Amino acid sequence: MSSSPPPPDSGLPGNTGAPDMNIGCPHCQVWLAVPATEAGQTFACPKCGGHFLVPIPQARTFGGGLGEHPDYHEFTGKKIAAGVCGILLGAFGVHKFILGLNQSGSIMLAVTIGGIILGGCLIVPVLATLAMSAVGVIEGILYMTKSNDDFYETYAVKKKEWF
Repeated sequence: MSSSPPPPDSGLPGNTGAPDMNIGCPHCQVWLAVPATEAGQTFACPKCGGHFLVPIPQARTFGGGLGEHPDYHEFTGKKIAAGVCGILLGAFGVHKFILGLNQSGSIMLAVTIGGIILGGCLIVPVLATLAMSAVGVIEGILYMTKSNDDFYETYAVKKKEWF
């Protein structure tokens, strides 16, 4: 038993071959590799003997689908990368793709590429590309100035696409 999550399928005695779920014991905070067959049942921690209900896993989806929200630490760990990419590469929507906001990232990418291709012919595509750059810079700054809790709530839970 350790304080960090065990690798998948590290197993407990009596594992029936079902994939393991990494769950922290609510009593002693030790990470356990609990067989998926135990989901929805009461489980006894082999270290402290405390009993707890093993949660039933839900489908994980990103980018606005149904299912549980991304892991808090995993998602907030992307905050600085998304912020820096928003400032430096914002016109291309890279910061959106990092956060799993693929629809708005695709729109930014398409507008920017269209602006680059048509920029020599018309002024409007150039302005659109500059606008996408400005959006990226503003969003990058917003990402990096939000607290982790506010960042997670806004972009992982509410899946706010713009600003």
